[in-house]
Amino acid sequence: MMPARRSSSMLSTNDCQDEGWQAVLKLRLQKIDGRTCLLPLQRIGPLTVQRPFYPEGEVCHVYVLHPPGGVVGGDQLKLDIDVRPGAQGLITTPGAGKFYRSAGKTAGLQQKFNVYGNAALEFLPLENIYFPAAEVSSKILVNLDKDAKFVGWEIHCFGLPANGEDFTAGKVLLNTELKVDGKLLLHDRLKIDFLEQARLCGLQGSRVYGSFVIYSQAINKSLLELLQSQKAESGIAGVSRVESELIVVRYLGNSTEHALNYFRKLWAISRPRALGLEACKPRIWDT
Repeated sequence: MMPARRSSSMLSTNDCQDEGWQAVLKLRLQKIDGRTCLLPLQRIGPLTVQRPFYPEGEVCHVYVLHPPGGVVGGDQLKLDIDVRPGAQGLITTPGAGKFYRSAGKTAGLQQKFNVYGNAALEFLPLENIYFPAAEVSSKILVNLDKDAKFVGWEIHCFGLPANGEDFTAGKVLLNTELKVDGKLLLHDRLKIDFLEQARLCGLQGSRVYGSFVIYSQAINKSLLELLQSQKAESGIAGVSRVESELIVVRYLGNSTEHALNYFRKLWAISRPRALGLEACKPRIWDT
């Protein structure tokens, strides 16, 4: 049975949930009879998925849901996606991730993606929003075979810029690792600690930070140059080739909408070249 949705009074503290939600969702994407199938492996607590969609035939589109509607101090969420050889999957979310203020405990989010031989995974969620005084530790682990393909982004908004609420208290630790055949190609670590710092240190005064990675054996100089020629609506953006098969995009600004629009534009350009697939937007993006 799905845990009850929290009331609004419970979204801001964890007084009534001493231990917080403990959620685990493990999924496997596996090619069966020429089609990628979604195989649930384990589900504990409030993480789930809708039924898979196939708007482009073989590729499996999956929407990850978090019914409580927000994360508070003490919550621990784990997402584990296993993509077997030859499978093709696209993972997204129907809404932004919201991390509410904590009474002192740290919320944890761990997302692990294993992508095996000649498989492809796209992880394209909406933004994470960190309310003032949130305490969060987030880790993304990506393990790829050399001939696998991976496209993924993360967008983070510190505070509520539209409401004039800055992230003047709280802690957020972001950690991302990408390995290919066990070799570490990318390790990003960002620590935002406003209990010790009263300004957006390292973000040049921006409230929104995003990173977008593309790994594929098909990456070449012409794709890099094409992506570098694209401009964001606002903010600062840069595209670099970290390894011969890896492109990394960074974004700094004050609009999650502009960040998403920019990343989606780059995704539509790079998808045919990096994955061999024409751009096919998840229909949830238009709702």
